[in-house]
Parts: sequence; structure tokens; C-alpha cells
Amino acid sequence: MTTGVDQALTGQGGQLANQVLANPYGDKTLDHYLNPAAFVQPTPGTYANMRPNNVPGPGSIRIDMGVTRTFKIREAQTMQFRVESFNVPNHLNPGNPTTAINSTTFGRILSAGDPRIMQLALKYV
Repeated sequence: MTTGVDQALTGQGGQLANQVLANPYGDKTLDHYLNPAAFVQPTPGTYANMRPNNVPGPGSIRIDMGVTRTFKIREAQTMQFRVESFNVPNHLNPGNPTTAINSTTFGRILSAGDPRIMQLALKYV
């Protein structure tokens, strides 16, 4: 979790916040993935007690498949048909939540991975 401001007074961004509760998660929904009460700004002039990437975001489930079939037309000619599908189960793969504790959207997930995508190809050789 980042502070969103220069609390350490070093002039560098990306400073971390202090975690004050053992469980940093809210109810793990898209609107309340992280608990805002679990984090506070460090005292001015100090660094935080957290390490980078300390709180993992939601996982993802992704199955990609491809099927190819080659048909012989003549002795030196073939036709290849290919179907590829990405995210076959069409599972919602949420992105990471907003982690700047001074943001109005802190703890909310505002992005998601791609939905199911399919493509077909036909190749004459």
C-alpha cells in the first residue's frame, strides 16, 4: 500500500503505508477488497513498517486452448484449420485494487482481465 504523498520527506514517490491490522482485507468484493482501516500514513519523516508487495491481490483462473486440423487436398496441397480460445471458462479475473491510501477508490478493484476471446484461422499450403 502506498501513501500517495511524501511522508518520509525525501522527495521520492511510491512510499509505503503502515499496516495496523493483522488482516488487511475487507470482504474481498470488487468494491471493498481491502480494508481502509488496516492502513495509516506513517509519521512524517519516517518510513513505513510494510514491505513492497506485502498484500497479494486476487488470483486469476485462465485456461487457453488451441485445436488444429490439417486436411490433405492433393499430393502437395493441404488446408489447415485452426481454432484458438483464450479464457475458455470466461471467468472474471479481477485486476489489483487501488493501493494509494489517499485515493477515494482505495481498496476497490476497477479493472479486469480479458473475457473469452476466440479466433479462427484457415491456411492453404
